[in-house]
Amino acid sequence: MTVPLTMPLSTVRATDLPIAGGKAVGLGELIAAGLDVPDGFVLTTQAYRRVIADAGPGPDDQLSPGDFAELSIPAEVVDALRAGYAALGGGLVAARSSATAEDLPGAAFAGQQETVLGVLGDEALLDAVRTCWASLWGERALAYRTAIGVDATDLALAVVVQRLVEADHAGVMFTANPVSGARDEVVIESSAGLGEAVVSGLVTPDHAVLDESGRVLRRRAGVADVVITAEAGGGTRTSSSAQVQPLSDEALARIAAAGRRIAAHTGRPMDVEWAVVGERTVLLQARPMTALPPPPRRLNRAQRTAGAVLIELFPRRPTPLELTGWLDQILLPLVDGMFQGMAGMRLVVSEVFLADDAVLREFVPPTPKPTTRIPAALVHDLAVLRRDPAGWASDPLARHYDAECRKLARLDLPALPWAELLDVHRRVQAACADLTRLRVDYLPAAAAAIAQLAGLLTLLGLRGRLGAVLTGGVDSRTTAANAELDALAELIREQPVLADAFGTQPSAAVLDRLRTDPAVAPIRDRFQAFLDAYGHRETAGITLLRDPSWADHPETVIDVLGLLLEAPSQGRNAGAPDPSTDPLTTLLALRRVRVLRLGGGLRRLVSAARAGIAAREDTHFDLARLMPPLRHAMIEIGRRLAAHGWLAEPDDVWFLSWPEIAALPDPERSPIDPTVARNAGRRAATYAELASTPLIAGASLYPDRGDRQDVLVSGTAGGGGTATGAVRIIHGPDEFGELRPGEVLVCPTTNPSWTPLFTRAAAVVVDHGGIASHAAIVAREYGIPAVMGCGSATATLRTGQQVTVDGDRGIVR
Repeated sequence: MTVPLTMPLSTVRATDLPIAGGKAVGLGELIAAGLDVPDGFVLTTQAYRRVIADAGPGPDDQLSPGDFAELSIPAEVVDALRAGYAALGGGLVAARSSATAEDLPGAAFAGQQETVLGVLGDEALLDAVRTCWASLWGERALAYRTAIGVDATDLALAVVVQRLVEADHAGVMFTANPVSGARDEVVIESSAGLGEAVVSGLVTPDHAVLDESGRVLRRRAGVADVVITAEAGGGTRTSSSAQVQPLSDEALARIAAAGRRIAAHTGRPMDVEWAVVGERTVLLQARPMTALPPPPRRLNRAQRTAGAVLIELFPRRPTPLELTGWLDQILLPLVDGMFQGMAGMRLVVSEVFLADDAVLREFVPPTPKPTTRIPAALVHDLAVLRRDPAGWASDPLARHYDAECRKLARLDLPALPWAELLDVHRRVQAACADLTRLRVDYLPAAAAAIAQLAGLLTLLGLRGRLGAVLTGGVDSRTTAANAELDALAELIREQPVLADAFGTQPSAAVLDRLRTDPAVAPIRDRFQAFLDAYGHRETAGITLLRDPSWADHPETVIDVLGLLLEAPSQGRNAGAPDPSTDPLTTLLALRRVRVLRLGGGLRRLVSAARAGIAAREDTHFDLARLMPPLRHAMIEIGRRLAAHGWLAEPDDVWFLSWPEIAALPDPERSPIDPTVARNAGRRAATYAELASTPLIAGASLYPDRGDRQDVLVSGTAGGGGTATGAVRIIHGPDEFGELRPGEVLVCPTTNPSWTPLFTRAAAVVVDHGGIASHAAIVAREYGIPAVMGCGSATATLRTGQQVTVDGDRGIVR
C-alpha cells in the first residue's frame, strides 16, 4: 500500500499510528467523536523516512539534531507540505511533533519533542518541520527513550500542522486526579494566552478541581508573571502579564465536560491540552494519562499503617511470574502462616494483590480475618513464651532449612531434567514453610517482651524512647554485612591505586581489576568471601525475584564500597553509632529507673526484644537465600523455552504465570505451543503500559495532613532532629554514586543494601514506609532526620533544591 505524504487530521484513526504518530492519532479520534479541534493535516512518517533514506546514513550511524539543518528535503515532500498549508488557507499555524512512540499508554513523551508556534509562510513551515524532526534525536528525547526502554530502531516522526488558536486562556486538563487517582474528579490548570506558558512551566497556573457534575470543589489562584501570545507577523511574544480575570466556574465546567466526553470516547483517563476563545473550547491534544494511581480506597487505620511499610517492598511492579510463582505461592503463604500460627487470623491473597491475566494492577494492604484457629493459636503462643528468640538458629528445623538452602545453591540447573527443574519451585516452597514455622515458634516471645517493655516505659513516662532502645543495640546478619563492608573499605584505602579506581572508573572496570590484578589478591579473597557469605542478598527487594542478587551483580557491592570510600575514614564501622551511647545505658542511668530498681527487669526485656528483632531480621536474611536458586531456575526455564522456539527471548519467561509453566511438557521433546509466546507478549504489553503507575494511591495510605505554606511535603516523623541540605533524588542502586556528602537523600523506598548511603546523607525522605521500616530504623541508628510515608516526595522535590528536614515533626520545609 502506498503511504501518503500528508493526511487531513479528520481522516486519521488509531490504525494510522505507524504513519501519523501518536499526537495525530489522538487528534483524529477527537474529531471522530465530534469534538472541536482546529483544522489541520499531518505530514506523515513517509516524509521523514524519505529524507533519512536520501541522506543515506548507515544502520549504525547516530543522528544528531544538527544533521537536519543540512538534510535536503525531496521536492515531492516540499510540494505536499505546501499544498497542505495552502489548503488550510495559509496564515498562522502550529507545527507539532507526532512520533510513532508518542502519546501511548504508559509513555506520554510529554515535552520530549518540539512544538513550534506562530509559524507563518512556506519557508518558516519547512524550518519548523526540520525543528520537529531534529527533536526526535535531541538529548532529552534520547534520555527519555533510554529511561523507559523504548527501542528506537524503527522510530519515525510525523508533523501535525494546525491553524493556530489565539487563545484567551489555555492550559491542561486531567480527566482523573493525577495525585489521588480519583476518577470522579477533573483537574484543570490554566493561564492567560497560549498554553505554552503552562506546559513549559513558565507560570504557576490557576488550579481547579471539579466533580463529575462540573461543580468546582477546590480552587487555587496561580502566579502568572508572563503571557505568551502570537505575533501577527509570525512567531510568539512573551510579555509581562497584565491583570487578567481567571476563568469563570461556568467556563471551567464547559472545559471539564469536553474532557469527560474525551474520556468516555477513549475509555480511559486522558491528559488534554485545550484553549478558550470567547465561549468556544478548542482541544489541541489528548493522550492517555500515565503514572495514574489506582482509585483511592477507604482503608482502616491498621491497613494504612501496614500499607505504608509493605509498599516499600515494591520499588517496582512485580512481573506476572514474580507475582504467581514467588509472591502468591511463597511469600504470601509465609505471612499468612504467621498470622494463622500466632493469631489464628488468615490473609486472602486475592484480596491483597488485584491482578488481571496475571498482571498485578493494584496492591491493597491486608486485613487479616479471624478463623476458628484463634484459641489454638493463643495456646501455642503461651506454650512458646519462655523461648529465647535467639535460639531459633540452633533449632533442628533451622539446621534442616540451612541444609536445604545449601543443596539448592549447589544444583547444576542446566543438567537437570525438565521435571526436576520444575521441582525446584516445590522445594523452595517446602523450605519456606520451615522458615514460617520457625518464626511462629520464636517470635511470640519477642512480641511479648516488646509489649511489656512498651508498657513499662509508658508507666515511667518514657514511651518516646522505645524505638531507640529496641534498635540501638541489635546485632544481626545485616549489621554484620555492613561491618564487613566497612572493613573491606578500610583495606581498599590501604591500596591508593585501587581506591582511586573506585572514584574514577565504572564499577565493571573496578570489578575486573579486583579479579585480575595480582597486587590486590588479599582484597579479592576478602571480597569473594563477602559474596560467599552475603551474596544472596537481594538488590531490589525481597518481593522481586527477577532482579539479581549481590553475587549475580557484584557491581552493586562495588558501588556501595565506592560510597564508603568517599566518606571520611573513621576506622572500622565508620559512621556506625558509638556503643557507649547505647540507649539502654542511657535509660538505666535515669534516676527514676535507679530509684525503683528496675534495671534488671529492663535489661531482660530489652535483651529479649532485641533478640526478637534480630531473629526477624535474620530470618528475612535467610529467606533471601531461597531467591537465587529459584531465580536461576526460572532463567533456565526461559532459556530452554526460547532455545526450542516456545518463546522469542529467554527473558520473556517473566511474563508467563507459574501455573502455566508448571503444566508445560519438556519443550525439547514436545511440539511448540504458540499460545505460550502469545500469552507472554500480551502480558508484557500490559505490564509496560502499567510500568510507571503506582500500585496504590498515595491518598489511600496518607490522608490529607493539611496544607502549610512553608511545608513542601509531610509524612510520618521518623526522628533524628532537623538538618538542612540540597535534595538528591535516588531511584535505585544504579544511582547510589550520585549522592554527595551532606545531601538530603530522597527516594521511593529503601532496603538494607541502601544502608551505606546513610553514612553520607544529612537526612532521608522516603515516599513509602513508617517508623518501623528499614529507612527509619537505620536513620535513627545513624542519628540523621527521617521523614517517612510522604507519598510524593520524589515527584514534589527536585535535585539541588535546598530544604530543611524535620524528623521530629515529619515535615520538609
